[in-house]
Amino acid sequence: MARPNPDRRKADRQRSLLGARISTALHMSETECVVRDMGPDGMRIALSDAVPLPETFDLHIVKTRKTQAVRMVWRSGDHVGIRFLRVPPTPAPIPLDLMRDLRAARQEIVALRARLSQQEQEA
Repeated sequence: MARPNPDRRKADRQRSLLGARISTALHMSETECVVRDMGPDGMRIALSDAVPLPETFDLHIVKTRKTQAVRMVWRSGDHVGIRFLRVPPTPAPIPLDLMRDLRAARQEIVALRARLSQQEQEA
């Protein structure tokens, strides 16, 4: 009698039936799929096993209007296990006025250090 494989996921997934689209940057194409299970770190999607998938792609869930970068972890028949990729947040732009103030403050620090150094030499 075969023992079932232990579940490798860290958290439980909730069953779902959400329409989604897979988009690949390489071919600029979209493929329809169905999200079957969702969890905090990944999900299981269903699509034809004849559809080729790259290792990483974007998954857009139609109902929530959210797009997430994902990595394919496993594939078996019509089901694919994917894990969410953690994309570092893009830094917020620094306002030009703030950059000018910072540059002026740095110049003032250099001038003050030069004056301090001059006073120490005179003493």
